[in-house]
Amino acid sequence: MKILIAGELPFIDEVERLCRRAAHDVRVFLVEDFLGAVEAGYELDGMSEVEIAIELHNESAAAKQELLLAMGTMLPDDALILTSCLATSATQAASWTDRPERVVGFAVLPPVPDEGIIELAEALQTAESALVQAELFWRGLGQETIIVADGPGLVRARTVCCLINEAASLLMEGVATAADIDKAMRLGMNYPIGPLAWADVIGLDAVLGVMTGLFEEWGDDRYRPSPLLRRMVAANLLGQKTGRGFFTYEDA
Repeated sequence: MKILIAGELPFIDEVERLCRRAAHDVRVFLVEDFLGAVEAGYELDGMSEVEIAIELHNESAAAKQELLLAMGTMLPDDALILTSCLATSATQAASWTDRPERVVGFAVLPPVPDEGIIELAEALQTAESALVQAELFWRGLGQETIIVADGPGLVRARTVCCLINEAASLLMEGVATAADIDKAMRLGMNYPIGPLAWADVIGLDAVLGVMTGLFEEWGDDRYRPSPLLRRMVAANLLGQKTGRGFFTYEDA
């Protein structure tokens, strides 16, 4: 099966690994590279043969809209479009395409195990056949699927990013060090990874995207992004992919 993946790190790497493990023919682009090629008028080989396009941009709604619109100009009419629902709803994403009935929302949260679970969300525009195709695709990658209500973050990302946001506020307020906040949650609550270290794995820009999407969707103060989180993203302290976030990574 021919698969197009476009978005941001580390999400594209995680999904590419699953697709290649299932022996799919995969083309992968960072969002800026894909948009740059489209804007420059370059011909991207094989786009007319893509069966499933996976969009994985979680930072900026404007960039996500541009990416989905660009994909729509290149994909065949019957291509399935799987859109990441971390920062926007599937319904909103579907409204940015000329084939909304072929759009299905989903959520992954790094690190993604070889055999895990994928949350799927129907846009208001999603056709039943597209949802069935999405379920079969993810199951073919070794993932179980569950259907959840549409909205930014779905289940895991909404829960985890709210925890990260609160941990960032604890750090900003001087309640404890980053290491001790994570130790309290790992040893005291049996978390496999501390929330701040988890933020560094996901990418602080993606975490901010989730919180911004939740706040814009619900207008509730519990989703207001921590000022520290905003400042760290502005400073490009995004976690493992930039070498420094709440912790420092020498090998980045």
